[in-house]
Amino acid sequence: MYKHMMDYLSKDIYPFHMPGHKRNRMFFPDALAGLDLTEIPGMDNLRAPGGIIDELQRKIAEFCGADESYILVNGATAGVVAAICAACEDGGKLYAARNGHVSMYSGMALAGAVPVYVAPEIAGSMASVTGWASVTGPAGHTGLAGGISPQTLDNMEEGAAAIIVSPTYEGFVSDIKTIAGKVHSRGGILIVDEAHGAHFPFHDAFPDSALALGADIVVQSFHKTLPVLGQLAVLHVKGPRVDRARLRFYIQAMQTTSPSYMLMAQLDYALGMLWARPELFEMYIRRLDALRKALAADGTPPIELVGEEVIGRYGIHDIDRGKLLFCINIEESAEDVAAVLAEYRLQLEMAAGRYMLAMTSVADTDDGIQRLWAAVGAVNIRLGEQSSTSYGPAKSLGCSASLATAFVIPDMVIPPRQAARKPTEAVPWQAAVGRISGEVIAAYPPGIALVAPGERIPSGLPQLATHVRVIK
Repeated sequence: MYKHMMDYLSKDIYPFHMPGHKRNRMFFPDALAGLDLTEIPGMDNLRAPGGIIDELQRKIAEFCGADESYILVNGATAGVVAAICAACEDGGKLYAARNGHVSMYSGMALAGAVPVYVAPEIAGSMASVTGWASVTGPAGHTGLAGGISPQTLDNMEEGAAAIIVSPTYEGFVSDIKTIAGKVHSRGGILIVDEAHGAHFPFHDAFPDSALALGADIVVQSFHKTLPVLGQLAVLHVKGPRVDRARLRFYIQAMQTTSPSYMLMAQLDYALGMLWARPELFEMYIRRLDALRKALAADGTPPIELVGEEVIGRYGIHDIDRGKLLFCINIEESAEDVAAVLAEYRLQLEMAAGRYMLAMTSVADTDDGIQRLWAAVGAVNIRLGEQSSTSYGPAKSLGCSASLATAFVIPDMVIPPRQAARKPTEAVPWQAAVGRISGEVIAAYPPGIALVAPGERIPSGLPQLATHVRVIK
């Protein structure tokens, strides 16, 4: 494993993917290996912090506008599960955005929550999208999950909780302020999976964090978009609605009792640098603005950058400008286009169907941004010349193609908790149609469920594995 990783690093491939540190050594202390300590005197304890860990959590809470913030060394997954367990009673309803992460289903199974799924609007092409960025319904509706329209929560039951993903993997932000008002009017708790939005509080060029818009619990995956090590995340809580003691119990239940001090120390080091040097985010925004302006200057090229034109459509209230989402306007697949980009020593976060995603962060360098701009320009010229002879009209499969107005969710036969406790068996993919799923069926990343535990498996799904676990 180590040799393979070192061989990969020797190829000088620039990372337009998470983690957000982008292997930029300026965000790492020199003595990192020596910081792998444990709960010796003076080092505090993550389960009951009262010293240096408590001080760091208080700094994070003050900066992010939370009442309390909790460091998660088991990733945002631990935070999502803990939040659902804290917000939901056994057998209680959870209004859950269907484009939620796989951890949402684990939380429902452990909490005993009964989901009422809320469908995102679907943006983009009706072409065959079968990969990481897609949401595919059994009726054949395909595209990217946009935002959650607040109107979908008009008929919430009194006291029910809700969980929304915002921003999405592709950077689409929902109208959290209005959604929070609807949830609170019913006496409920709003959880926002803001895993991809940890950078929002650092600059007003980004959307407001859900914490500032009324959410009660917000989970942020710091390692995705900030220059910190993998697994580092934070759960924020604000307001009077959440039972803090219950929340802390579930956070502790989801976390190791031997947290990595090396992770926490690097988090402190990187955050300290960002707080002390706001010009780092100013430079980042200037790079993004210049790159977006350059990429938008070509009109409708084979590789087209999605921009603010989607705001106000598909339930999208705002976008994260740090996510560079490209749509493919020719008949070539995104995977094939990404393979061409790889010739320029670039690794994107995602390429599937008609879309590609490049993730940026404050740790990106001028050289990396310039390399992406030059590569996209060169590939656009190459593919543009080919499209006139072999690929057909350039705009035929563009981002502004039709909207799939129906998002079909499979029939739930039993809730996730019951499904998790049933005996299962593995059957070939083709034989699973009509059976009740015993697992989450999802492409990963980002882990959006095509079928959730306890749902009847429909026909017409893209094959993601050779076998599926179904309930006996």
